[in-house]
Amino acid sequence: MSQSSWYRSRYRRMLVDMHIPDWDQGFLARYDPQTMIERYVQARVNAVMFYCQSHVGLCYWPTKIGTQHANLRGRDVVGELLALLKERDIAATAYYSLVFNNQALLEHPDWAIMPAQGYRRPGRYGHVCPNNPDYRAFALAQTEELVTGYDFDGFFFDMTFWPAICVCPHCRRRYLEETGKPIPLTIDWLSPDWCAFQAARERWISELAEMFTAQARLRNPDMPVYHNFATALSGWLPAVPFSSATHHTFLGADFYGDRVEQLVACKTMLNLSEYHPIEFMTSRCSTVFNHVTTKPEAEMALQAYAALLFSAAFLFIDAVNPDGTVEPETYARIGEIFAQTAPYEPYLGGASVEDVAVYFSDSSRADISQSGIPLDQAAWGQSPHTQAVRGMCRLLQQAHLPFGVITRKQFTALDRYKVVVLPDVTRMDADEVSAIRSYVRSGGRVYASGMTSLTETRGVRHDDFMLADVFGSHMDGIDPGTVVYLKPASRAMAKRILPQKYVQYDGTTLYLEPQPEGDVLATLSLPYGSPERGSVFDQSWASIHTSPPWLDTDRPTLVRHRYGKGEVIYCAAALEAEESDVNTRLLVALMRDLLDTPSYTAEAHPAVWMNVMHQPDQNRYLIGFLNAQSQVPPMPVAQIAFTLCPPAGARFTTLVRLPDEAPISFATTDDGVLHATVDAVPIFALLMASYAQA
Repeated sequence: MSQSSWYRSRYRRMLVDMHIPDWDQGFLARYDPQTMIERYVQARVNAVMFYCQSHVGLCYWPTKIGTQHANLRGRDVVGELLALLKERDIAATAYYSLVFNNQALLEHPDWAIMPAQGYRRPGRYGHVCPNNPDYRAFALAQTEELVTGYDFDGFFFDMTFWPAICVCPHCRRRYLEETGKPIPLTIDWLSPDWCAFQAARERWISELAEMFTAQARLRNPDMPVYHNFATALSGWLPAVPFSSATHHTFLGADFYGDRVEQLVACKTMLNLSEYHPIEFMTSRCSTVFNHVTTKPEAEMALQAYAALLFSAAFLFIDAVNPDGTVEPETYARIGEIFAQTAPYEPYLGGASVEDVAVYFSDSSRADISQSGIPLDQAAWGQSPHTQAVRGMCRLLQQAHLPFGVITRKQFTALDRYKVVVLPDVTRMDADEVSAIRSYVRSGGRVYASGMTSLTETRGVRHDDFMLADVFGSHMDGIDPGTVVYLKPASRAMAKRILPQKYVQYDGTTLYLEPQPEGDVLATLSLPYGSPERGSVFDQSWASIHTSPPWLDTDRPTLVRHRYGKGEVIYCAAALEAEESDVNTRLLVALMRDLLDTPSYTAEAHPAVWMNVMHQPDQNRYLIGFLNAQSQVPPMPVAQIAFTLCPPAGARFTTLVRLPDEAPISFATTDDGVLHATVDAVPIFALLMASYAQA
């Protein structure tokens, strides 16, 4: 295997965080590369990311450009550790922190990110402005020093994003030179001026990633280089566009949230990354704010197996103690987990089988609720669109329907999907609208919700949906933030929500014109008053804590419409964003209506994840099941019946359970569909179905 392609087969990875200052003489005084190698071997890893420089800004090699950690006393621990890793045939990736750099900020206060309200005392880590030319020159020179002085297998840049909105002189000057306008001082997602500035922030970060990727490849043009992609999935404030993925060899990101976060992250990166496997990272600690509490072994194993489900690499993150030591017991546990996952690795790879495409729009990460606030009050958080994406992924996984998460990158090939989901896509451009219209006209099927296609990325709000002709519905008003109800318009629809008569929605309500062009599946019902109103003196309320349904209207909220050869279901409420039993049941039923015959199905508990990877070059499928119960250790799940459709003109020949390749009995129907049962899934099961052309 060439040095540049190591990542294709190294699935067991690790990083030890070393953001350690040097104000105490004991800090890192006991750090020993030889001991770390012993721990890595104990953990059974075959790829290691290790610190060359941290958020503190201190270097772990004897740099001529920056400042070395004082307690290393000139010792080259980067060179020592690198040599030991190569002796053990463990791939070695350099870690370098961009934007977060305490030492640079202390020595050069003028390099700091300058928020709109002026200087404020930084927290634990100082932020330097990526647009500052002196800082760029410094960081580029350090990167050059590293890659020309050491033979790394890969290079990783962390913190390639905007931690705040910067209005320093360099940002103001650059924006003025590029646009002829000053930086707007108020967030307004319906203002072209604000949207143009946000687009500039994203462009600048993408250019930064491109610049440092090129710098890291000065010595080896083929060296894998990537940046932490986590902030791209977290909201609009970091301003990391999905298009910046082109500056990564493959995508990797660290996350610390729930099961759905890992699901969405892996699904998104699978379709966005240029090369595979993608890399999912998370801490071995219970939270990133807890240094000593290790996750239960079953939880750690479940997260590692979740990566395998998507043929992804998994990276455990540990944190060094201030004195430079680590806990051997942690590495023993990781080694036990990787001993279990390693036998599956020779089988991994392929393309995910996806019938349903959930569109994740990076421009719709904008949160319109923050419009009108000053820059310094900008907050992290999920936009309505991001919440809707999460919700749709959750319910599709619970229903065991074949789906993937797509970005604008896939809009040139929508016809490969049976159904496209547009979950409250608040901002769309003409090319996206045109692609969806063409897709449906040619026979595609779409589920859309909320404010999809109402506003352009440049901030122009339309009076009607840009896709109104496709939806068969027209907008007739907006009511932000009140509870409303959806009432089924037929007995068949009513059965889908029993024992309820209504579906409640609490969010931005879109009023549709009373006479849509399509079939009305549900209508709008209004409540008694508003949940925020009512008192002993103002009796505009009708029940304890709630506002029950009061007035049934003829306004549609859920419409099914034929357009060309295709079909669309449009819901004026983004029901997928609110997790509830009735919402899940209704939406799954609607998705099944649109999907017809899925490529695979499973009869399993909702906590069980199913994913199928197709390896056409080897005429086989990998069929994975993950017992992703929230409580660990999970109760074993038994007797999961499933089906899998073969490629056109093919018939299944064998079905085995991996890694021992024990045969599993199966049957096929006249149309070639495989029917089989998995006896037991304690945490993870991976099957392989081979086929031959008929």
